Amino acid sequence: MASDQLSQAKAVVRDFVLEMRGGKRMMVLAPAGQLKSTVCSLSKNLEVLRIRRGEQVRRLPLTDIRGIHAGTEPEGLSTPLDDLCATIVVAPDNQLLTFRFEHINARDTFVMCMLLFAQSLGAEMGAGDGQQEEGDEEEEYMDEEEEESEAAGNDGAQFMSGVGSEA
Repeated sequence: MASDQLSQAKAVVRDFVLEMRGGKRMMVLAPAGQLKSTVCSLSKNLEVLRIRRGEQVRRLPLTDIRGIHAGTEPEGLSTPLDDLCATIVVAPDNQLLTFRFEHINARDTFVMCMLLFAQSLGAEMGAGDGQQEEGDEEEEYMDEEEEESEAAGNDGAQFMSGVGSEA
């Protein structure tokens, strides 16, 4: 029985990786409740989550993830969270990035796999003094040329804030 569960878990992770490396359409939930269509993908080495909206790209190193909340947590936000949401807490200033999924299984798979990958890279879960206060949404992205330049040689240390952020 345990080997069946292990095989099933490996298949779920493998399918998630294949889907995310190819790019998956995902919805970001803005603090005011608007859903924004993005295409998210994982880098080949599973170290960076890329969030593309139009021609703009945000790169989120998984080592910057400080936590992932499923459903209506964290509490006290103006963002209208529901059971289909997953909220990522991002360093350095604990900004929040909320995705909304079509069904619970998709949300749970995302949360499980992203936690697994971030923790395997040494992300400091729970680090920091709490989430940054809510405010106006600012969207900062790199355009495609900057993304290509960064992929060609930059180390990606500059953190891009933004998409659907609570900050």
